[in-house]
Amino acid sequence: MPAGPLPARPRSAQCPAASPGPQRADRIEALIRDLGPRLRPGISLHDDRSHRADPCRHACGLEDIDALLGGGFPRGELGEITGPASSGRTSLLLALLAKTTTGSGGRPGELAAVVDTTDAFDPPSAEAAGVDLRRILWARVDAWRDAMRCTERLLETEGLPFVILDLAPGAASATGRGAEPQIPASAWTRLARRAAATRTALVVLSSQRRAGTEARIVLELQPARVRFGGSPRVFEEIETRAVLVRHRGAASGRSARVRLGGPPRLPDTPG
Repeated sequence: MPAGPLPARPRSAQCPAASPGPQRADRIEALIRDLGPRLRPGISLHDDRSHRADPCRHACGLEDIDALLGGGFPRGELGEITGPASSGRTSLLLALLAKTTTGSGGRPGELAAVVDTTDAFDPPSAEAAGVDLRRILWARVDAWRDAMRCTERLLETEGLPFVILDLAPGAASATGRGAEPQIPASAWTRLARRAAATRTALVVLSSQRRAGTEARIVLELQPARVRFGGSPRVFEEIETRAVLVRHRGAASGRSARVRLGGPPRLPDTPG
């Protein structure tokens, strides 16, 4: 599966979306109001308060990357995944969503939201990667102010343990924009505080660091090789170096060389 933003696809009937267009902010509000009563944390089928109090992280299922992250992206914190096109951003995003929505180790699948600013989220590709689309809320917006407002409202619901804000540009974007917007630091501060208040894992995808010191974890993807095969030639896998640029509770600079979108991972490489 290719990395970076994917071409626009028809919306899946299983994946609710907030469409861009006139009065999109009102549509986002209406969608959240409609879904609000049905949003529940998917940690347990019972009211297990001791389990809810335990530290919880969202892993991607790639052993080396999860090890770099200390088990995954923690709830209550803002994290970033950065890297250029063809660095594996989208493949890593789908791995995170698949692990979150399907669960593992006796942990049930949970809800997640994707705020998509470039029409990059492709439901058929996500489903092929193992994502349970029934547990995905897909909000399609284009103006960065709408994206930030939508993300803030989703964080306020307290029923979405994992929220993705995708700001990464790409040639396949339906908007045709080639650069990411300049977002003021105060906007990131608000989102970080909302995530902390509702114990939601918020992960931002972009081509470069955006959230500054508000991001407690920053994972940078550096593409090493893209492999194609077959006739006609089709994408097979990306080899990328994942570098831990920032981590509140661990030493930065450590890295792992991984394969995304293809065969199993490569062995660890020294940081």
